[in-house]
Amino acid sequence: MVRASIGTLTVLGLRDIRMDAAPTTAYLMIGGQCSSDCVYCGQGRNVAGDHSRLSRISWPEVDEDRLIVAFAAHPGAFQRVCFQTTASRGVFRQLLSLVPRIHQASGLPVSVSYRATRDEEAEQLLDAGVERIGIAIDCCSERLYPTIRGGTLADAKVLVKSLSEKHPGRVTTHLIIGLGENELEAAELMLEMRHAGVLVSLFAFTPIQGTQMEHANPPPLLAYRKLQFLLGLLDWGNEERFCVACDDTNCIRSFGLSEVQMRSLLNRHFLFVTHGCPGCNRPFYTEAPGGTMFNFPRIRAETAQGEIDQFIQDLKTDGFEFAERHNSEGRCSFAGGMLRCVGGEKNQNARTDGG
Repeated sequence: MVRASIGTLTVLGLRDIRMDAAPTTAYLMIGGQCSSDCVYCGQGRNVAGDHSRLSRISWPEVDEDRLIVAFAAHPGAFQRVCFQTTASRGVFRQLLSLVPRIHQASGLPVSVSYRATRDEEAEQLLDAGVERIGIAIDCCSERLYPTIRGGTLADAKVLVKSLSEKHPGRVTTHLIIGLGENELEAAELMLEMRHAGVLVSLFAFTPIQGTQMEHANPPPLLAYRKLQFLLGLLDWGNEERFCVACDDTNCIRSFGLSEVQMRSLLNRHFLFVTHGCPGCNRPFYTEAPGGTMFNFPRIRAETAQGEIDQFIQDLKTDGFEFAERHNSEGRCSFAGGMLRCVGGEKNQNARTDGG
């Protein structure tokens, strides 16, 4: 058996639920009880209750052959197929068996979230028809990584960067904002990954019942918006020269851009949509319908302008600096703050989906 998100099954005609936004990627999950114990994940081995959810989404089981038939019967329904996996026995073997069948039936590019610790595994997945391999880092803080996810952030970065060096343009990582990291930690990790040619998929932490973090809060919206904006600057870095400056509380206080420049970029590219592989919109993966929208699954002109205005207003209220502060080398100065990175160069792994 394989599991599929409830939205995926609805698009394929295998379930019937009302959806405010349909998924543009087909989300599948394979694997049994996870051997890992990430304190925020509903699939962790010590989670109380059932393990039917990943983030906010339910993943019913579906027969593999029935799924193949449904994909073949719905050409053009999706832009991509994405496999999520648990750390459990037999997952790699099942991936090698199922990926070619799904790829052939759907004709779609395939992403796989799998911790390929050996290059031979990555090679086999790519040979099986996988376009992108995602290795989740999740936690952006070296301070918190051992207790929240297990292991070290340093080791996770080495794994992801090594894979990206061997397979440029085909590696993705997932970062979850709201696990206790500060803005500086998240920004530095995002820049390090993007400069290594790794596509960053950004998620907002969602408390899940039964996990150790079930009573924790999602991230502040303004902090999340600033990091979304930073990813946009990296994606479209050839359009604006920028820098990132933080204050002594490790909060981002300047991008070295004026308000006009920031609004212009946001009007050209609405950066508050889901950020992931091309064709991924993850509708309501981390949000409840009617609640705070961290990642919009689609762009609506009336919604976009309101969100841009609110973001700029919230920055002003928070004391954000909009003034351009570039010197002759394109670097920025920041009174009382700390320059951490310089942008503006063309990124080798820029977005291609127009998001």
